[in-house]
Amino acid sequence: MEKDLQSSGSGTPNPLQEFLDLPPSTLFINGKRYKKHEQHWYEEGNFGFLVGDTAFRLHRSILSRRSSVFSDMLSTPQPLFPILEASNAQDNIIGVPFTELQDRAQDFAHVLDFIYPSSLPAARTEHLGVKDWMGVIRFTGKYLINDLNKWAISALDAHLLTSSKTSLKALLQKPSTYKNPQFCVEIIQFSKECSLPRFLPLAFYALATAEWDQIPGGASCLEQLSSQDRTRVHEGRLALSKAVLEKMPSLFEKLSSRDSCTQEGCKPTKEQEPSTRWKGILLHPLEELAPEPRRGSWFSGMFRGLGSCVDCQKVVTHTHTVRDELKGRLTEFFKLESKVEVVSGAPDGDR
Repeated sequence: MEKDLQSSGSGTPNPLQEFLDLPPSTLFINGKRYKKHEQHWYEEGNFGFLVGDTAFRLHRSILSRRSSVFSDMLSTPQPLFPILEASNAQDNIIGVPFTELQDRAQDFAHVLDFIYPSSLPAARTEHLGVKDWMGVIRFTGKYLINDLNKWAISALDAHLLTSSKTSLKALLQKPSTYKNPQFCVEIIQFSKECSLPRFLPLAFYALATAEWDQIPGGASCLEQLSSQDRTRVHEGRLALSKAVLEKMPSLFEKLSSRDSCTQEGCKPTKEQEPSTRWKGILLHPLEELAPEPRRGSWFSGMFRGLGSCVDCQKVVTHTHTVRDELKGRLTEFFKLESKVEVVSGAPDGDR
């Protein structure tokens, strides 16, 4: 017997020995190998889920209270799969029904992190990124866990919409989100899948204003979009540029009038070449029309020289007005549905 457990004469490992060598976190269900989830495997659990290569052992009552979909699922008799456990496993799952979910184990685990605490704020969220929240929203929308779905959407708002803590310029220049064209494609697909049009305008804007010659792989990621959305990107770029050009005369007049401002708090500068001054605003109007103080009260870039005097601040206010108007017309430029929200109800942080 001991010899049989080692290996056959041909050198092929014996399947039984291989099974006995498995760690206690591994089990075979219906002929497939799974690993028990580290946090969400409860020995007293009375129902199991198989998600990808991960097994979860949970409680019917907890899931049924939070989701009508799970309630219906758990009230339906489930087949008892043939189960083998590693010999040193401490818990017995014979007789526990398991069902398979066609979802991501990571998303399910994140949702369980919120379901098992007594209240949502008790769960840790600082480790969750944008794509984690997207996964939670997908999962909770699919299984009708409505309170968590609403809460997760508000958390995603904080990452992808302007707020009192995040300026529009900082948001659009963040490398992991709108500055990344692949992410913009993914957020467009996600927004349509989950009926969340509020995230579409800035994603389309970011794609339309991307400097593709400086991006590895160029515009190849656009091929993942539908032909209609690709058309939106290109036609929206043209409509946006036309609107910016219409604003040029008033902006040029106001900025030129401040080039030699010598009032207290301001810094005189030499007038910039028109081509230099307007190149940025044509390429990235929402970012460039968001002057932010640098080195005290002065501004940088196309706004350098503007300071704290009343007249200079009027120019800054005017540029914000133009920017907000352009931002408010993104739905129009990219021919999105009229119900699309450009931003959440939170005030802009870059005013």
